[in-house]
Amino acid sequence: MALVVRIFVILVALAIAIATAGITLAVGVVAPEIFTFDSDPVERAAFFVIAFFATGLAGVFSLVPALALIALAEGFNIRTFLYYMAAGAALGYLAYFGSGFGIRFEETTDIAPVTRPVELIMASGIAGGFIYWLLAGRNAGRWHDIHTT
Repeated sequence: MALVVRIFVILVALAIAIATAGITLAVGVVAPEIFTFDSDPVERAAFFVIAFFATGLAGVFSLVPALALIALAEGFNIRTFLYYMAAGAALGYLAYFGSGFGIRFEETTDIAPVTRPVELIMASGIAGGFIYWLLAGRNAGRWHDIHTT
C-alpha cells in the first residue's frame, strides 16, 4: 500500500513541478515586456497563454526523462535538493536542444526573439526540481524502509 501511495505522490508532485517550470518560463519570457503592456486586455492575457503553452511543452519534452531520474532517486534514496535542482536544469537544457523547438519557433514567428533562452529554460528546470523536492523528493526511497522493517 505504501508503494501505491508513493506513486500517487510522485505523479502529483511531478505535475505540480512541471506546471511550476512552465509558469517560471512564462514569467521569464514576459517579464522584460511587462511594463510595455498598455491597457489592452489581449496583451495582459498573453502571460496566461504563454504560461499554458510553456507548461504543456515542459511536460511533453521532459516527462519520460523526469520519470527516469525520479526512479533513480527512489532506488538509491537520493534526498538532497541539489540533485533535483541539477536534474531539473539538465532536463531543461537537454529538452531545449534535443527538441529543436527553440530554433523552429524563432524562425516561424514574428515575435521578438527571447534573450537568453538557455538560461530561462534551465532556471525553469531548477524551479521545477526544487518544487518536486519540496513535495516528494525529500522522502525519496523511504517506502523501502517500511518494507524492510
